[in-house]
Amino acid sequence: MALYFKEPNSPPHGDLSGVLGVASVSRLLQSPPPQPPPSHPAVLDLALPKAPHPELPHPLYHANPFFCSPVAVAVPKFPLGPILTSPFPSHTTETLCESAARLLFMNVKWTKNVPAFTALDFQDQLLMLEQSWRELFVLGAAQYLLPLDIGQLMSLRGALVDRDSAKEASLLHEIKVFHSTVTKFKDHNVDPYEYACLRAIVLFRATDVDSGSSSASSNKNSTTGIDRRTLANPATVATLQDHTQYTLKKYNDTVHPRDPVRFGKLLLLLPTLRTVSAATIEELFFRRTIGDIPIERIICDMYKTTDI
Repeated sequence: MALYFKEPNSPPHGDLSGVLGVASVSRLLQSPPPQPPPSHPAVLDLALPKAPHPELPHPLYHANPFFCSPVAVAVPKFPLGPILTSPFPSHTTETLCESAARLLFMNVKWTKNVPAFTALDFQDQLLMLEQSWRELFVLGAAQYLLPLDIGQLMSLRGALVDRDSAKEASLLHEIKVFHSTVTKFKDHNVDPYEYACLRAIVLFRATDVDSGSSSASSNKNSTTGIDRRTLANPATVATLQDHTQYTLKKYNDTVHPRDPVRFGKLLLLLPTLRTVSAATIEELFFRRTIGDIPIERIICDMYKTTDI
């Protein structure tokens, strides 16, 4: 599909890459045959590459009363998130759509580099990716596409409204909601580590896929190849999300000790991601490229490709 990108062999200076270190979830991901217990807390990496990185001034936190194991949180050398080999270009109508397609691709690639995610049941992986792609996209837009002028977004609507005043009014409202949402993250000065944690929280959602979250038809099963609409291991997914939230809280408590409510503010930002409809994202950024193909099908096909 047109959304696949070929990355340069050698990333230029100043590339964005990252590592999210999260404490081990008590023997959660051990595969048979059982392995001997580690002599030290394992680390659950939520992003690549696994490069050496400096630690926080106080790297070892108090034991999590739920998991009964110490948590080591480290700040990576480079910003966290999808691994981008070059900066996004200045925004024009054409380059904005190209950047959006690239961001979608890099989000899918990022999830494939999350060991805790890829260790889950494969159908669960597809369901969770289908459910979270919209929020991951908006998070990525907030982190990488800003500054984003609302006039540039308005220019994307082009011929999409078909001279239908009601449709145009609705689309204009959705554009304003999208712009407002990404601006809120900028206003909170969310740092790369927090973005990575928020991505993981969004990804590890232990609920069924919202069938109304996309503009795709109700026959979504046949277009994405997903055989069921419920998670096989919801408890495991819930545990991963809880642990990611715990890690984010400990990070905030250490890095922002004078802002004790920052963790709560960040969590309150997450529901705003779902105020932007998937249909609007598809119409604005991808309709010219994918036509009437459901975006979920493209995303799942990307994920199933082994060489991205």
